[in-house]
Amino acid sequence: GVDQPDDLGYNFKMKALEYHFTWGIMKGDIKELDSLPEKLLDRIMRFITPKYHATYFNLLAFLSHLEGNNVSALEYLHKSESVLKDRQDDTELLVTYANFAWVHYHSGNLDDVDNYIGKLENINKAFPSALNIQGSLPSVHGEKGWSLIRLGDIFYRRVKESFQKALEGEPDNASFNVGYALVLYRLEGMVKNKRVSSVMTAAANQLRKALSLEPDNSELMVLLALKLKKNQENKLESMKLIKEALRLSPDVPHVLSYVAKYFKNEGSINESLQVLGKALELAPNSHFLHHQIGLCHKQQLIQMFEQKRKGGQVKVGQIKAKVEVCICHFSRAVDLKPSNIHARVNLAEAYGNNYQLEEAMKIFTVEDKSHNIHTRGQFKNAYQIPNESWDRKQAGKRLKQIAERWQLENYISTIISSLSLALPFPFPHLKKIVTSYKTEHSNKKIKNSSAIVLTLKKTYYKDSGNCYSCCYSLGLMF
Repeated sequence: GVDQPDDLGYNFKMKALEYHFTWGIMKGDIKELDSLPEKLLDRIMRFITPKYHATYFNLLAFLSHLEGNNVSALEYLHKSESVLKDRQDDTELLVTYANFAWVHYHSGNLDDVDNYIGKLENINKAFPSALNIQGSLPSVHGEKGWSLIRLGDIFYRRVKESFQKALEGEPDNASFNVGYALVLYRLEGMVKNKRVSSVMTAAANQLRKALSLEPDNSELMVLLALKLKKNQENKLESMKLIKEALRLSPDVPHVLSYVAKYFKNEGSINESLQVLGKALELAPNSHFLHHQIGLCHKQQLIQMFEQKRKGGQVKVGQIKAKVEVCICHFSRAVDLKPSNIHARVNLAEAYGNNYQLEEAMKIFTVEDKSHNIHTRGQFKNAYQIPNESWDRKQAGKRLKQIAERWQLENYISTIISSLSLALPFPFPHLKKIVTSYKTEHSNKKIKNSSAIVLTLKKTYYKDSGNCYSCCYSLGLMF
């Protein structure tokens, strides 16, 4: 921006206003800053109702200014003003006008700054005299909540506070109730280990209230359905909500993704994949959809392992193919959103199932060429989830498991040579079997390899055509 002399007190006036530039939003805290504008525009063009367009245009203007593009910022602000011009409540223009003043100030357009500050003062005159009246208006708190919720989970607690303040002034405002319901749902999802057993959580109650005020909001329907399905008595109601949401929004990706999550949680993996596939056609670059598809295939992979454990016939090729599908979608999810730690953990697990332990390690560490990073402690420090949550703890557990498997590499490499020399025949899957054996006996030290060699020899002579039978005789799964 352009630095201006502050002899007329512009800087003081700018900082006294309530808007995006005084809400303490740090550029580094915004998730996926590069791709966020495209996502917001896509929502405006295809999915969200017009009454939310002004909020999105304001946010786009803020992001444009952060990137140094004030021309684009002003264009978005004019669009926001155009959307709001027919609203009966002039206070909804306060944040837009404050943003105008800020961008013009940093562009050196002081006449325009005076113009918009004047507009702000005229709106405030309609209210009883008070210091910083703008900061106490429900419309401003609501705009703040809707803006921050789009920037990532690090802002969710502030979002909750903003909507609470907005609802104190307008308890039956549909927009504020919807925003409050969404943030409560997301916050409860971040602390799964502290959830109460009853489905009637604060989020569930708020979702019901918001839905009563916006009865055609399909996103609220699917979120409430996800809450209700935890209680058998509410299964019929939850399924009714899912069907109605599909009827109202058959082509809205983020609604379809929640529907798919519902079916996946119900064990209907194929149905979930069908819904996700349709959503992916509409939004092929959605990291969330690729991640959810990967999780469905992961669930099917777990079912294969369970079937195999119980003695069922599962071909090795089927398992390998399923693992590769998991890797494909988790990898795409990570590429599209590198900050998605959960997708990274899932990708590392998939690589582990495919015995690509080095690839799993690379996901979480930037390897120093002069130091091999392979200790559990170093690996544990390589992952970061900003908020303390159940998901973070689970990620930590799984990463430790991957790290332990990584630590096996050095040990396994030392015994592979001795095993290869001890066996009177070539064995192409020797490393895989030794890895599996050591993983299954991770708490024991294998002091010599004679037991493994003996088992391999016996199995080889019994069925030389199926090297994987060795694993069955050892009681191993891979």
